[in-house]
Amino acid sequence: MQVPIPWRIKALIPVTVFIGAAYWTQHWALAFSALLALLTATIISEKGWQAYAFRVFASVLPLSVKFDLGALDMMLPGEWLIAVLSLIVLREFINNRSWNAVGRRWLPALWILTFVLPLAFSEMLKVSAKFTLLNLLFVWVFYYGTLLFERREVHLWLRNFFISFLLAVLWGGYQFFQYDFNPITIVGIFKPFFYSSTYVGAVAALFAGYFLGRSKKYKRFLPLFLLSLLIVVFTESRAALLSVVVMLAAWALLHIPRMGRLFAPIIILLLALSFGGADRIREAFQYNKVESHDPNSNVFEETLSVTNVQTDVSNMERLNRWVSALKMFQERPHVGFGPGTYQFQYIPFQEQGLKNRLSVRNPDDIPQGSGGSAHNELLLQLSENGWPSTLVFLVMLVLWVRRGIWNSSTENWHHAPYFLGFVTYLFHMNVNNFLNQPGFAFLFWTLGALLMAPRNE
Repeated sequence: MQVPIPWRIKALIPVTVFIGAAYWTQHWALAFSALLALLTATIISEKGWQAYAFRVFASVLPLSVKFDLGALDMMLPGEWLIAVLSLIVLREFINNRSWNAVGRRWLPALWILTFVLPLAFSEMLKVSAKFTLLNLLFVWVFYYGTLLFERREVHLWLRNFFISFLLAVLWGGYQFFQYDFNPITIVGIFKPFFYSSTYVGAVAALFAGYFLGRSKKYKRFLPLFLLSLLIVVFTESRAALLSVVVMLAAWALLHIPRMGRLFAPIIILLLALSFGGADRIREAFQYNKVESHDPNSNVFEETLSVTNVQTDVSNMERLNRWVSALKMFQERPHVGFGPGTYQFQYIPFQEQGLKNRLSVRNPDDIPQGSGGSAHNELLLQLSENGWPSTLVFLVMLVLWVRRGIWNSSTENWHHAPYFLGFVTYLFHMNVNNFLNQPGFAFLFWTLGALLMAPRNE
């Protein structure tokens, strides 16, 4: 039985919060934003507009722009709405006593709990506290918030996100036109909405898997799959294009009997190795001279450059980042250097022989085009949080893969759209890391929730 809260007490809550914020901080913009978030969440919950709030959030998230609020930078209005939704989800869990949803799907919550010890031993406590809070909000709102709604409703969120995402892509196309289609500019044409074309490619690849899965039952999603694939090609992201290839292999795998899904990849791998596949792979790494930034090469030729570790500086720098992450893990295997600290701590751990023109030698003088972090989700977690977080995260991924492969069939295709979208990032996370970005975190955790606890349409 719910006990109604008198309106006078409700009115005192935001006033108390604002007075406390005004006393403890000089960041008035941040304090006002927090107060406005609290008021907005209260109104939405009172009016029963929770589902509409998520729809609006999904619509504005791809078009959010970074602003400086003094104490921190925020992507507005997207990240501000995450704070609003976190309060709404909390109230829903309290009012409806839905805590058993966390108990049944506890791995993401456990993953967040594994941040506590690395946070306590962090080299940069303030940075780690912000990063931990950010991931907590992502999991709480996107994963556990999704569990409160029917699958049909969540599909509307994904639809709204994709529509706004298309607007950001059109903006990038206009920018590209303004630069006379100069291929060098492709990386930054989607700013201020998406910081790189690689990020856009990863989102498009995920939607390609989602739409292909939905087209099995609803043919109207097939053109959207082709549109997503076209965006992947437009971004010239090698990882995104290869992730689509892996997703198509997973899609084919779902069309064979369940027991065959266990043995087919092993059989194909053994046949490839038997016919000289290992030698061809070795030759590809030793003799490939195709470079990803060659202006005369097309996107497919650029994709072949992934095995060029001799002259392609992009690949060399990824190796440099991976080796740095492993060295950091070796030094602190149990607690890491603290959540969110890799980009500030890895510089002295770089391998001298792997340094190149993109390598960061001075944190105050970063070479152009040398953005990003560890470029590998698991290595990033190993260096920042140690092995416990990485192990929990890996177990969670394995369970998601198992659910997608084992529960999907021609008679029961409900899991397939989420699984195929997830598979694209399962490949992509080996060469990039986007889970600290609100847009991609929304897609990742939402698909994960749908995959593990879908509702009937």
